[in-house]
Amino acid sequence: MVIKQVREESLSKEQWQSIKQGREFKALEKIVDSKQVQAVDWRYSVSSNDYIQLLDIERNGYKPVHTYIEGQSTNLLTAIYLDALKKSQPQIACEQATICGYVYDEESLMPLENAVIELSSLSNRWQASSDALGRFLIHAEIKENSTLTVQAGNHRTAIWSQLQKGSAFKLIVDLPRGHGIVEKSMHHPLADVLTNSIDESWLDAKTHQTPSRQADEVQERLSGAVYLVPPANIRVGFNASGGTCCGSNCSTSQVYSLETYVQNGLDNEWISSWQADSLKAGSIPYRSYGAWHVLNSPYSGYDICAGPCCQAFGNTSYTATRKAAKATNGIMLDKNSLIARSEYSAQNNAWDDPNDGLNCSNADLSCGDGFVGSPATGWSCLSDPLSAGHGCFGHGRGMSQWGTQFQAQNGLSFADIVDFYYNANNNPTGNRSQYASSPIRLDNLTINTSSAQANDVINLDYQIFNAADSSWDFGTILLGASIIKGVEIYSDPVNDLATIINQSGTLHLLRDFQIPSSLSTGNYDVLVALYLDVNNDNAIQSGDWLLMKTTLVNGLTIQTTSELIFTNGFEN
Repeated sequence: MVIKQVREESLSKEQWQSIKQGREFKALEKIVDSKQVQAVDWRYSVSSNDYIQLLDIERNGYKPVHTYIEGQSTNLLTAIYLDALKKSQPQIACEQATICGYVYDEESLMPLENAVIELSSLSNRWQASSDALGRFLIHAEIKENSTLTVQAGNHRTAIWSQLQKGSAFKLIVDLPRGHGIVEKSMHHPLADVLTNSIDESWLDAKTHQTPSRQADEVQERLSGAVYLVPPANIRVGFNASGGTCCGSNCSTSQVYSLETYVQNGLDNEWISSWQADSLKAGSIPYRSYGAWHVLNSPYSGYDICAGPCCQAFGNTSYTATRKAAKATNGIMLDKNSLIARSEYSAQNNAWDDPNDGLNCSNADLSCGDGFVGSPATGWSCLSDPLSAGHGCFGHGRGMSQWGTQFQAQNGLSFADIVDFYYNANNNPTGNRSQYASSPIRLDNLTINTSSAQANDVINLDYQIFNAADSSWDFGTILLGASIIKGVEIYSDPVNDLATIINQSGTLHLLRDFQIPSSLSTGNYDVLVALYLDVNNDNAIQSGDWLLMKTTLVNGLTIQTTSELIFTNGFEN
């Protein structure tokens, strides 16, 4: 582990708020690898009362982390998780119907070899043991109400009960020394909504979420997405034992990359067995809500708490939710060109069923059954017939979590679902004026020639900038192009290139454009666009998301063969 730079700066309150608003840390105890190839026992203490510590951390094979440590706080920063670079990522994968993970000693952070891992259900039992790096892998289908048990000598036994059926499961196990059992239920509270029972503590935390402010103005996004750079890291608050906490009552914190945070946390808010498009839709507001807190956190010592009164989070994850988060890498929601505090709740249908026993925290049910919304808090009424008949279990603001599942089951894509709940399918009002942002920016367009003739093939060079986390791919991206003269518009869909972005920063994407044989002579504007391939068919369709577009005015002149000869000086 290399500390590249630690420096103290005395900044005014205003200066500090312009960097990061109000985070205060006291000490950093350990830095560990979030991929868990190898644990690192490394300690560094900060006891500054008046200074901001700017900390850059580097290790070969891992992405560097730039983070902040502040004095004047009792919060303890306990861990920074480093993401492995693509070439260095461990070759242990959780495929469908597989459980995998790593076992470590909680105190030393060293791998525990020969720990016994057992997966059991009512009718089956499977066992595995950890290797020298603490890794284990079980190839077995997760049945209903399966239980996972991890045991190692001189350590407490860890039990995860009620695993979600079907999806592969990944976890990092830090076993405490001593005797006894540490048990955690993986039963998702949202699963109880339709059975008229709910975890009361989870419900209480959810109902204490504060509403977002009204929008000052509305800006439509017909011209494409707003380019927003996702924060690289997020500080997550926990209680003293590393469990959930609420609001400002967290005593410890840990640092994650934003994408690791989304991949590990999404299954704590969405049910991993739901439709893929439901999970992808949920990953976008989950990321945006976390990113908003990085820039606007009211807490001291961390950006966001790991409890349901902020946004539920945990270090275990399911393959289905991780895959969904990777598919939307870097995409957030914007409101008036800023990262949006994108709210959501379990069931936003504006009708309180008197017989379901569920607590509807939406004080404004004026929209009525079959609609979602809370006009009193700036969220306009929106017809949502698929939610009709389901009692309100939420605050009515933003996305309805159960609604995303109903819509995905009805064939809607994740893009359709996001646009439906956050901008009423491009009919924005109030807080329902949020649009998917883009971490991809189109900086420039060049053409290999300024003059051509019918049937020629020209080459277009798209210079883009990728601000998404390069540990994960972005896309598939589709490169569209058209040439326009007045009312004449010609496209070349055969050459609409589909590509995946796998590096950060500036890069060039090239595609051909076949000029049609029927094209008339004259000056043409060249219009190019970047789309996100929502339905994964490698073709630009109406359901794909427009990210960026630009026009090169009079960028191409179509001439006859004789005109081209004279232009090139061959007339002599």
